[in-house]
Amino acid sequence: MKRLFLLAAVPLAAACVHARVRMSRDAPMESAAVDSLYWRAVSHLDPTNARASTDSAVILLDRYLAATNPSHKAEASALRRLARDSQQLARVTAALQQARANAAESRQQASERRDDDNVKEVERLKDELAKAREELDRIKKRLAAPPSKP
Repeated sequence: MKRLFLLAAVPLAAACVHARVRMSRDAPMESAAVDSLYWRAVSHLDPTNARASTDSAVILLDRYLAATNPSHKAEASALRRLARDSQQLARVTAALQQARANAAESRQQASERRDDDNVKEVERLKDELAKAREELDRIKKRLAAPPSKP
């Protein structure tokens, strides 16, 4: 008998859940639920809230502003604009930091190339100096030798 009751209860419960989901989707939200969205969004904008993000706050504010007759519409709109601007600023900041890192790396590579070029130039000049000294030594020896008699 219990099995029969459970078998009949399962489809009935599923139908109730389906009806509740459809009704909650189609019916306007209650005022308390709408205000709850607003205050949750404000909570997500708090920088000390470690489990929240600006992205989630924007989503909540979008849902709040889509509700019929929100009581904090002007504040929510301003907060949404500020949150979007904050997101854009974060993207620009990240791009700027990446550009600075790339520029520093390029400068470092250029400096290393210059150092390598300078080392090569110093080696070349040392070789030239050594050859010039050898030539000078040969000339000194020729001048120091007594002239040969014919």
